[in-house]
Amino acid sequence: MFSQFHARHPLYPLIALACSLLSLLVGMVCAQTPYIFAYILFLDVLFLAFGMGMATLMMNLGMGVFGIVAGAITALINRTFDMFWITPARCLLIGVCVVPLLAVPPAMLTRSLNQLHCPRLITLGMLITVRFIPVVFGEMRQIKDAMRSRGIDTRWYSPAWYRPSNLYRAFLVPLVMRMVGISDTLSLSVESRAFDPQRRDATVYHSVHPTARDWTFATLVLLAMAALILERFVWDLPFPEVKL
Repeated sequence: MFSQFHARHPLYPLIALACSLLSLLVGMVCAQTPYIFAYILFLDVLFLAFGMGMATLMMNLGMGVFGIVAGAITALINRTFDMFWITPARCLLIGVCVVPLLAVPPAMLTRSLNQLHCPRLITLGMLITVRFIPVVFGEMRQIKDAMRSRGIDTRWYSPAWYRPSNLYRAFLVPLVMRMVGISDTLSLSVESRAFDPQRRDATVYHSVHPTARDWTFATLVLLAMAALILERFVWDLPFPEVKL
């Protein structure tokens, strides 16, 4: 499901994770300054330069539209458009900061955690959780195809989709049964491969190490965060007003 977002040369997973969390935290704290858009634009350009173009464009498009709609609804409820831009900025920020994690394959994150001797139950749980999401969507797609072949309209705006006989018996029950079956198969697969959570001498098939490219990326992100913090709490630069 998310494989199309993976970068050809992904970043070191732990650096990508740290940059995502820190950039999101700093952005949310400083979201009330109009220069937050310059911060988001810098991150966009940086991610594009480091080969994360697909994820960057898709997240900006999706979260940008969602933010504008949410901001308009908030402004209509509060009957003022003075702070309309804060909601789109925060939505864009969330979408942009997720990009480095989307661009890293889950196997690389698991390998890096195994190299740091993280408990194997945690790494295996993370890998299964990430891999399980596309499986769920795939099963939902197959069940909907089967429903359509029986003449049931599965479009979300169709009244037929919300009938209990369709939504519950034809969709939810088969989906739950498929999830139970996949869980049993997964547990048997782990057991047949002699997985032992207490084993300490397990090796990593392909070790992952940070490179100069990763440290350069982290340095640029830290500089952007430092500039935003200084502008918000120290410099307090005036934002140019646009007169219509």
